Amino acid sequence: MAQINLTLAQLRTFERIVRLGSFSSAAKQLGLTQPSVSQRIKELEIALGTDLFVRQGPRLSLTANGHALLEYADRMLDTESEIAERFRSRDPLRGRLRLGLIDSFALICLSDLLASLEKEYPDVRTSVYVGDSATVSRMMNERELDVAIAAEPDLEPHVHAQAVGVNDVGWVASTKLDISNVAHTAQDLARYHLFINPPPTRLNSAALDWFAKAGVSPPRVSTCNNLQTTVLTILDGLAIGLVPLRVLQPEIRQGRAKHIPITPQIKGHEISLCYQANEFGPHLQHVLDIIRRLIADYKVFSST
Repeated sequence: MAQINLTLAQLRTFERIVRLGSFSSAAKQLGLTQPSVSQRIKELEIALGTDLFVRQGPRLSLTANGHALLEYADRMLDTESEIAERFRSRDPLRGRLRLGLIDSFALICLSDLLASLEKEYPDVRTSVYVGDSATVSRMMNERELDVAIAAEPDLEPHVHAQAVGVNDVGWVASTKLDISNVAHTAQDLARYHLFINPPPTRLNSAALDWFAKAGVSPPRVSTCNNLQTTVLTILDGLAIGLVPLRVLQPEIRQGRAKHIPITPQIKGHEISLCYQANEFGPHLQHVLDIIRRLIADYKVFSST
């Protein structure tokens, strides 16, 4: 596909002509000569391979393609303004707030988090990545995220982290499976179909390390990168899985699932609230406070 070379200056000039109604008015507002404005539009029409204006004497109207371009131009110029404001202010709440969340927080709190942000910052736009802590950590280190919640993150110095609790994990099964309430060893659970997160997730390491320390190699291990799908598979009685216990707490209370007692116990994962240090300010602190409040209200993680 042939590349189309156009510039924001051309689109801005086009948009001003349309809004102000003439080349001369656009030239005056942009601080350009009228020939310069005409040249920009000519170059834009050549780049797009189409006429944008119908010229009938002093009257100026858009062609069908001109009308189509106006919508794109408005979006691109809005994005340019968003970028300029975001990096001029160094405030992620002025533009797009990029969030990275582990599944257990997202499944329980994401909708309330977005509602709170909408209420406090009606103009903010959010981009949410939900995934494993290793990927969230990498994205924070590469500055692809502004704020993140991650389990035992491996962070570079430009990312700061605050401890917010422990994500308690455990082996869980559907009550459809006849599993006793006595403490089970790795040898006991190895005979079941295991459904766990794939590497390099913390849950995968925790599950396989638990078996490895007992010298056991379970014969049937399946993986799924989506916690909600893993939970549904467990509830259907197709497998047992190592999951954050808070996620399945309602089903355990309802008698649809059970927490399998094991020996030795598996230590929970320490959870951190992470943010880009150079973006820290009152608004970002408020976002961190909202997240902390949700964690406390929903008891997502246990105390450290």
